[in-house]
This record gives sequence, C-alpha cells and structure tokens, in this order.
Amino acid sequence: MTLDGDKLQVTGVQDDTPAAKAGIQADDRIVKIDGQTLEGLSLNDAVGLLKNSENDTVTLSIEREGEADLIETEVTKEKLAAIVADGKMLDDKIGYLAISEFTGLTSEQFQKAYQSLQDQGMERLIIDLRGNPGGLVTAVCDTLRQILPEGLIVYTEDKNGKREEYTCDGDTPISIPLVVLVNENTASAAEIFTGAVKDYGIGTIVGTTTFGKGIVQNTFQLSDGSVVKLTIAHYYTPLGNDIHKVGITPDVEVELPDDATSDVQLEKALEVVKGLESAE
Repeated sequence: MTLDGDKLQVTGVQDDTPAAKAGIQADDRIVKIDGQTLEGLSLNDAVGLLKNSENDTVTLSIEREGEADLIETEVTKEKLAAIVADGKMLDDKIGYLAISEFTGLTSEQFQKAYQSLQDQGMERLIIDLRGNPGGLVTAVCDTLRQILPEGLIVYTEDKNGKREEYTCDGDTPISIPLVVLVNENTASAAEIFTGAVKDYGIGTIVGTTTFGKGIVQNTFQLSDGSVVKLTIAHYYTPLGNDIHKVGITPDVEVELPDDATSDVQLEKALEVVKGLESAE
C-alpha cells in the first residue's frame, strides 16, 4: 500500500487472501478503518490501524473509481506471510512491481513477481519504492542482483575507514526500459536500490527527492534489558555518493499534491517508461 494524502491506496491484492475475499481491488483507496479517518496519520500509523486491531475483523470504507458512494467491507484477519513485493501487468505490456520493504522475504517475492511479469510478455517495467522505509542491506542486494550488471552494488565504511563491498555477478542484467518511482519516504535500503539503478544508468528515477538515510545502524541490548541503536557505518552508492541527509534527486521530478484526484506520479512514470529505448 501507499499513502496518498489521507487515504491508503491499495497497490495490489493477492489471490485467496482476506482482502481478495472481501472484494478489495487494486487501486482502491481506504479512507476509514473501523470508522476512523486517516487524516494526519503517517503510512506506518495507518497500516498499524489495520494490523493492531484487537478484533477478528476490520471494517474498511473504500473509495473506488466509478463508484459514487463509499464501499463498506469487512475483512477477516488472518496470519499470512507478509507481502513485501508484488506485481501486476498494466496496459501496453508494462509491468508494475511494488516493493514495500526489504526483508528476508523480499528477494524471493521479487523474483516470483518479476518472472510472472516476464511470462506475461512484459516489455517495460515500473518498480514502485514510494513509502519504502528500507530494511536489510542483504535483502536489497539480493534483489538488485536480479537486475544489475556486473559490479559494485553498494559499499560501507566505518569510522576507521574499514570498507565492506557488496557486489553483483551480472548474470541477469535487466534489458527492458525501467522506471523507479520514489518519494520523500523512500529511505535507507530503498535508497541503496535507487542509487544503484541511477549510477548504472539502467533506469530512470521518477518522483520526489528521497529521504536521505545513508547510514547503517545496529541495535545492542544492554544489561538492564533496554536496547540502544547505534550508527556503525555510512554507505555509499556504486559511484561513491554519500546520500545521508541529502537524498537522491530523481531524473524526472513530479510531486503528488495532497488534493490530487489521481496518481500523477505513476502517470508520469508510465509516460516516461513508454518513451525509453529498450537495451535489447
């Protein structure tokens, strides 16, 4: 899901899940959760309303294109493996693949979604990292190895200058036009993804400047049971760019206004990807 103003936009629905059974569709916009509006909430807080309800069901008020009135639907909560990478085919043989976070599940889910889109005849691809807060360095590197050419993915340096490199063997470089969608909430590992795509020139970055978290942090448990999070290194893009507190500026800048009636960033991404030349 992505946060669009005060609404949660559904980017995709997996078959045979509670959402699918409740009739929720891709591009639906959730405007209320159990009667509570999402005004003023962050993406994490809004998603938290869905996850943290103590009830066995959650009632959603949904806005759907072509429907004059809100749709009320009740979703039964079930424990499922988190969907962090999911894709669908758009018109003109354009694939759309959204990655919400980089976890231990991301690489495998990306591979399955990417392969499914290829099997359906995908000729161009949009990867949506908007609202992706990051996650594991290993997870984003495993994901990038599926599309990058041979070379450096990212490297880290600690305060003593000790350098650690993550590389790609380049066995399956992407050869179709690619656009990566980002916004101000694209952070950390998602910026590693964005930076690698931009530095290698294998895709066009569309959206707004990313968050700017270019540090690696670890958590350490103290003897009293409390936990402290410490910065242990900075990371750098393949070309040596330090994006901490700076972010990554997109190649094509486009804002998503709070009062937008459509996803103008995705519309621009579609326009851009259609104009790109294939490397094949």
